[in-house]
Amino acid sequence: MTTLYLIRHAEAEGNLYRRIHGQFDTNVTPNGRRQIAALARRFAAVPVDAVYASDLTRTQTTAQAIAAPQGLPLRLEPGFREINLGVWEDRAFGWLYAFETAQIQCFNQDPRHWQVEGSETFDDYTGRFIAALERVARAHDGGTAAIFSHGAVMRGVMMALFPEADIPHCDNTAVTCLQYENGRFHISYFNDTSHLGEGLSTLSRQSWWRKDGKRRDTNLWFRPGTTALEGLTPPDGETFTAYCGETPAGLVVLGDGGKAGELRYLGLTAPYRRQGLAVQLLGQAVFTCRAKGKEQLTLTVPDGCAELQPLLRQMDLRPDAQGRCTMDLRVQVFPLLEPVCM
Repeated sequence: MTTLYLIRHAEAEGNLYRRIHGQFDTNVTPNGRRQIAALARRFAAVPVDAVYASDLTRTQTTAQAIAAPQGLPLRLEPGFREINLGVWEDRAFGWLYAFETAQIQCFNQDPRHWQVEGSETFDDYTGRFIAALERVARAHDGGTAAIFSHGAVMRGVMMALFPEADIPHCDNTAVTCLQYENGRFHISYFNDTSHLGEGLSTLSRQSWWRKDGKRRDTNLWFRPGTTALEGLTPPDGETFTAYCGETPAGLVVLGDGGKAGELRYLGLTAPYRRQGLAVQLLGQAVFTCRAKGKEQLTLTVPDGCAELQPLLRQMDLRPDAQGRCTMDLRVQVFPLLEPVCM
């Protein structure tokens, strides 16, 4: 019998900035790094023989929670990648909910029947994942392996393996434990997040996954160009207008600083302030600059600008003496946030 721990990656940029990422490669967030530290503490006394991850950066970073403390090599397996989302890759969720409402609802609630141009089908992605899972289970018969993968593909795989079960969405770093014996998989436990406190959970801050429908998230999308909005006075630069549905809600203005992109301005109109939406504007700046090959994003915090402080804390950004903050845009595997004693 083989014990298999299936673990979703830590909070990544798509989760935070509200953009849909399948095989689009991104970093984990500052909160994701804290989730990794919590996961490492959970597994500190759990013997594991092998650690696998998809070959995307966010899973490789998360896998250090077990591989680094236990001195194990990280084995990369493309079969454990997230779903290829085709034309949806790096779309803002706000755009999908505004213009492809039926399809995004199908993706969330009935993935067996979801498909868009260029994407994998349910049978495509569950088939290649289960084949890789069986290879790992047979290779470590009598032992234990940890597998780091992605939320949507693992949910589909659980639906395929256990068609009678109600399979919910899983939080970042959620742990599922399977047993493999005589060619069959059995669930020991599913989507456990006991290592996360309420302050670390990603899903606790979101509502899209709730079945009762009583709460709704506000998701933005972006269109190039400036729109005149009451209360906003942006400077010159490359401008994007943020929309909530069909309503203009804010502005993002970028400048070119050579190897760095400059975030010159972000602002929301009065109805959309104090809802934690500024991070989605920041996300538009991050992905626009990264697509242009920029290695950094800089922003200067005006004196007395209290509105930016929650965003700076969320991103672990600390202004220098001139009020300037710098974000590293390179997609890379980050080291563990803190050491774990065995």
